Amino acid sequence: MKRFYLLSAFIIFYTVSGAQDAAKEAQNPLANIVSVPFQNNTSFGYGDYNKTANTLNIQPILPGSLGKSNWVIINRFIIPIPKTNPDLTSEDGQSTTGLGDINYTLWLSPPPFKKLTFGFGAVTIWPTASDPALGSEKFSIGPSVVLVQAAEKYMLAGVISQWWSTGGNPEADYVSNFYFQYIFTWFLQKKWYVTSGPINLADWTAPEGQKWWVPVGGGGGKMFSIGKLPLDAQVQAFYYAAKPDYGPDWELRVQLKFIFPKGKG
Repeated sequence: MKRFYLLSAFIIFYTVSGAQDAAKEAQNPLANIVSVPFQNNTSFGYGDYNKTANTLNIQPILPGSLGKSNWVIINRFIIPIPKTNPDLTSEDGQSTTGLGDINYTLWLSPPPFKKLTFGFGAVTIWPTASDPALGSEKFSIGPSVVLVQAAEKYMLAGVISQWWSTGGNPEADYVSNFYFQYIFTWFLQKKWYVTSGPINLADWTAPEGQKWWVPVGGGGGKMFSIGKLPLDAQVQAFYYAAKPDYGPDWELRVQLKFIFPKGKG
């Protein structure tokens, strides 16, 4: 009976430990692990009437191997649903809610070089918005790269993309956008961590002084598991150090990530 209890304890420890290791690995945007983050972004202080915008991004990340090579292909989707944009023209203006434009990025990643991993590929923006107020009405495409340096105690990553519109509604505005997200995560004890992952954007078609969105901030999170399912929860807050005149003052991000280690039940 004592052997049975010891064996049961080992199985439980192995399952939970393996799940949480997978959760830690899934902090890496190039990890060969299927994950589905649900990320809710609430922006406060939009426009002259201090309105609020909200977007829930469903962000499945689907990796795969290229034949017998050690290269990995990463498919990342960002599906904004529901997305709510306020009417900034009047205090009583109604918000618009629905599906936004879907972002699909494909990266090819060769084997790591020591602790450095990188990926390169293309980003595409699909005009899937259910209302013109929620999207660009343009199909856009451009290059994208990601760099990751991972160690036992920290992970540093950067995602850089640029896209231009190449199709869509001919009467809609031309699109030329730059995207840069740096992600720094410091791992603490008991699966806690502190992190900062602001998304910096530039609209090259906007007038001078109105091009950049630069949030500054961060937060923390914890990796855990429910049975064999690894999960990761985090909260971050950002103040906008640079923004267009109508942009928000600050933003709150809440995320829950479901992680599905490949080859495990």
